[in-house]
Amino acid sequence: MEQLWQRQIENIIQVKVPVPFSLKWVNSYLIFEQRGYTIIDPGLKTEESIAVWEQVLSELQLVWEQCEQIIITHQHPDHFGLAGFVQQLSGAPVFMTEEAHQYTMNLWGEDSGNYERNMSELLQLHHVPVDVNQAILHNLQEFQSRVEPFPNVTYIKAGNPIDIGDCTWEIIETKGHAYGQIMFYEPKQHILICADQVLPRITPHVGVIPGEDRDVLHDFIVNLHQLAELEVKLALPGHREPFEHFSKRAYEIIAHHERRLERIEQYVIEQHEVDAFSCCEWIFGTHLRLNAHNMRFALTEIIAHLEELVRQGRINSVRKDDGIIFTG
Repeated sequence: MEQLWQRQIENIIQVKVPVPFSLKWVNSYLIFEQRGYTIIDPGLKTEESIAVWEQVLSELQLVWEQCEQIIITHQHPDHFGLAGFVQQLSGAPVFMTEEAHQYTMNLWGEDSGNYERNMSELLQLHHVPVDVNQAILHNLQEFQSRVEPFPNVTYIKAGNPIDIGDCTWEIIETKGHAYGQIMFYEPKQHILICADQVLPRITPHVGVIPGEDRDVLHDFIVNLHQLAELEVKLALPGHREPFEHFSKRAYEIIAHHERRLERIEQYVIEQHEVDAFSCCEWIFGTHLRLNAHNMRFALTEIIAHLEELVRQGRINSVRKDDGIIFTG
């Protein structure tokens, strides 16, 4: 059986909390302090995740009541989902940014129907078949029970300091992967809790946001150039294993997107006219029709790349009666 937790440095433990999709687990971090511990990103609320937490706490001889605070790097359910559940058990405050919290309310709060309508309209605009559209909406609805109960949230802001593990950390803003996402940097030891903005071996998802007009890929790449200037000795990511050479990895991710932009641009030029759904299946294959979760991520990322090519003036976007096409 795979080890569920691993000590990274003296007071920081990485906990692998399972998720029921291809990423397999999300990294939560236990950071110890004099009075107890902080949890960063407790994971998705599932019976398996709760069982993992109970086992880890037992092995570490900890109890929920020792949790001093719960910090959420961003609003995606695999990071946020257990926050309210852990808060109920521990009584600890939950901290996240206001923008990230508002997004959770848009997704799963009283106005979640607006988000679903915006998603459906986005998919229709980009020529997604009706059955695939409906499957994606159904997949979104499946996450509702995996993020409840909602926590009572206290807002924190990028640029302000925060005390974690008897050290003062800097809160750093990120853009592109999840607006409102933050990272935490400890400048004395040069440790960075980098959430999902920079990941080893895999590239973070960067996709358009239904109902919002943002240059997500442009913002993401600009932000990576800024983050690459940090001096980082150990990066603690949201997925996969902690790693060194943070700046090198940031530039590798930038290069990946530049290559994909070139590939998509050439495809549009060769085909003369394409829609985002056709382009998505050309890049990732038709098998994604059987996996609505992965299809949503792939499609919104392809749209982001097409829109970035339009922003740069390398291709054109044309709105027709039946939706949007892209031309070379």
